[in-house]
Amino acid sequence: MKISWLSTTLLVGSLSMSIQALAQPQTGSVEALLQKMGTTAQTSTYELSFININSQGIVPIRYRHTLLDGEPLAQLMQMDSTRREIVQRGDEISYFEPGLDAFSLRNDHIVDYIPSIIYQDFNELSEYYNFIDGGRTHIGDISSRVVRVLSKNNDRYDYVLFIDEVRYLPLRVDLLDKNSDVIEQFRVITANQNDKDIVTALSSLRAVNMPPLLLVPKAKENTYSWSVTALPEGFKEVKRSNHQISETEFSESILFSDGLFDFSIYVNKSGHQANSLERDKLLRYGRNTIYTYDKEGKEITFIGQLPFSTAQNIANSVVFTKK
Repeated sequence: MKISWLSTTLLVGSLSMSIQALAQPQTGSVEALLQKMGTTAQTSTYELSFININSQGIVPIRYRHTLLDGEPLAQLMQMDSTRREIVQRGDEISYFEPGLDAFSLRNDHIVDYIPSIIYQDFNELSEYYNFIDGGRTHIGDISSRVVRVLSKNNDRYDYVLFIDEVRYLPLRVDLLDKNSDVIEQFRVITANQNDKDIVTALSSLRAVNMPPLLLVPKAKENTYSWSVTALPEGFKEVKRSNHQISETEFSESILFSDGLFDFSIYVNKSGHQANSLERDKLLRYGRNTIYTYDKEGKEITFIGQLPFSTAQNIANSVVFTKK
């Protein structure tokens, strides 16, 4: 069954549509609806043509997915001049881009352009996020349920999801900043579900020789003379890394994640005087915040997908142990 629509207001007001005018909330388990959406996205046969709108512009995408013999087969294709292609076979994700060497990585789903919230365990997320039923609306001529995913402590970005209430596929996903402005949007233009042609097209990928796996070195157990003392609830350390920035100097970093958002803290020797006007610097680029802060002769940099106030609190909480 094929769904097809075009939004005539895509470029005029689509990113600023008020969600206050939605219908009255409906009954039923919102968490169950989200889990059903996630299961459908990971187990059913479908094709989505969608656009990803972010600070860099609009990217048109075609995404196909199915399960064969219990293993996922998927293909993501950029429908612009780049013709960038990503293919999933089981737990191998292969990247193809003109002019660059193809390579493969291990993962359980394609992460590029598809909102990560689709693949989450919502039972775990419920500890740190509220799931609010926003009622019903329409995406094109398709009736959809609206769900708001809101940070309980107001220290993260929020999501608004529009879910096809018949097929349970995500039709639109808005990422909102703390002013409720849309900073990134996933918007489906056409959808095709349970089509045999999708299975046929993806089955041919099983015979293709995929590029070799890119081996990621095992992370070393680095010990640092600093620590982060004000992590938002739910965030855990993922890995530590050292990055050479000159012949004699290294930057130390720790990556943290709550499964939905990531951020890294970098620490290296400061190049500024104690009274420099450049000691505190802030930049937001789409969903990413970059905040640099000088403390005790060290430059502390936050890079990640959190609001400025949270980034500032985290960076300012770094403490150094005396050697």
